[in-house]
Amino acid sequence: MATSPGSDIAFASQKSMPSENLRTKKLPLSEEEVFYMNCRAVYLTVFKSSLENIISKDQLYLALQHAGRNPSQKTIDKYWTPQTAKLNFDDFCVILRKEKPTSKAELLKSFKQLDVNDDGYILHTDLYKFLTKRGEKMTPEEVNTIINLPNINADGKFDYIKDWPGVQSRGCFFLEDDGETVSHQYRLHMAQRSTVHLTIKPLNLSQVEGKLSPWSSVDTALYILKENEDQVDPQLVCFTDLQHREGFGWTGELTPGLYRLLPSTSGCRLRKERTPEPEEAQLVCRDDAGDLFLTQAFKAALSDVFDVIDLDGNGFLSLEEYNFFELRTSGEKCGEEAWLLCREHFDTKKNELTRQGFMDLHLMEANDREGDPCDLWVMLRAMGYNRALELKEACPFVIDLHAERCKPRLKAVRMEASRGQLEKATCQSVLLQGEARAMDGYENVLVHTRSWDFRITSVIENKSDNKVIIHINNELSKNCVNNRGLNVFAVEVAPQSSMDNAPRVKRQSFLFVQVCQHVMPLNEHQEWMHHCVYSLISS
Repeated sequence: MATSPGSDIAFASQKSMPSENLRTKKLPLSEEEVFYMNCRAVYLTVFKSSLENIISKDQLYLALQHAGRNPSQKTIDKYWTPQTAKLNFDDFCVILRKEKPTSKAELLKSFKQLDVNDDGYILHTDLYKFLTKRGEKMTPEEVNTIINLPNINADGKFDYIKDWPGVQSRGCFFLEDDGETVSHQYRLHMAQRSTVHLTIKPLNLSQVEGKLSPWSSVDTALYILKENEDQVDPQLVCFTDLQHREGFGWTGELTPGLYRLLPSTSGCRLRKERTPEPEEAQLVCRDDAGDLFLTQAFKAALSDVFDVIDLDGNGFLSLEEYNFFELRTSGEKCGEEAWLLCREHFDTKKNELTRQGFMDLHLMEANDREGDPCDLWVMLRAMGYNRALELKEACPFVIDLHAERCKPRLKAVRMEASRGQLEKATCQSVLLQGEARAMDGYENVLVHTRSWDFRITSVIENKSDNKVIIHINNELSKNCVNNRGLNVFAVEVAPQSSMDNAPRVKRQSFLFVQVCQHVMPLNEHQEWMHHCVYSLISS
């Protein structure tokens, strides 16, 4: 009988309580007992019962793989000789002890086989059902011993990816006056071929436990492109198309080399607001002695700005991180000499600016202007704040990347609009994996649509020799929002046909293919239905 995720979580919590109470009355499990229990859990991911025998080399290889091993043919031949007819569970335990003691990390790795969504997580409830209802059942106490490992999220999931070498970087989407989006862009170096798990999600800066920042509903995505030796026309490798809690992710294999990571947001939820400007907040005040000080509201905003530009999240600002901030707010970089003066006058640690130093720097700017907040407002507006000190035209994000076999290196290399590259990557993704439909009566004009649970993207391909203008009508859609901000609009697509027969320059530039629209639910907690009518105005 199917149950909702909420019911599953409640069920798991109810089951774990009695066993935890029972365990407090018993002596702690010995190392030998834990080893045996872990071996049994692994064995039961392959066989229905620990009484079942291993009867072939293939079964032995599979069982060892599930135990986190990567056995060579030599290892298999060592335990499965020409005289071997079968191996039992005890033999399996002996092999695991000889090859390598089972660790918690290896046990978690073995449960990757149960990760049906391939998102790096296994629900407690899925694991509980698998081990207590399939074949030889484990007891609730045994399962909860496994569940109570360090690699467990508070939201009730195994996170077996955490043991892989990883790297994290922050960044931010900024809305320009013309509605275009600017963001950090990254270069990734992979030293060797490896399975990779990466996610991107809005960065939560809320100081209230359980409360998310207002921009947490903004959709975020990453396009990963492989760089060529000439660094021209990088090849699209993947796109984070798997919804992963409040963010999006991708799991797959990357070969050695350099990659570009292009963050993207559709524009459905991060967009210019058409509302009156609120009353201007006060940034600085004077005390009884006439000295300037920063208001609490401004200090809170500055603290959030600090967290956004602290790309590595270490609590300090390097010169490189600070220069991304300077380029965004003033268009200029801070040189080495200016940075040296900054370190002399403001609080730093290990040559990096502290949060207090960042606050004092802006207090100095206020004093230099004798309390005039104009320059401070220029900085705040560039960072996406409105007059009420609300972050409305920016969305901070965080990228997490883990690789199974090597330590990935990720670095922010620029902050700019990448509309052309993103448009091309989006078109490639939809053309390769979307559904194509020719417009009625116009076989050379195709609408490619790719649908996910969380978003729909459509691309128009013009194979004709003439420019076409397509009329789009979304008025019959329900609970939908699109990046155009209009239910009815038109899209112009240049001529010069398909990728198959166009010149190479045309093929690479995708002049004849254009993103039509991105559509998402207006309220993601309610049912939504997208209905779009395409009609050709002229050709």
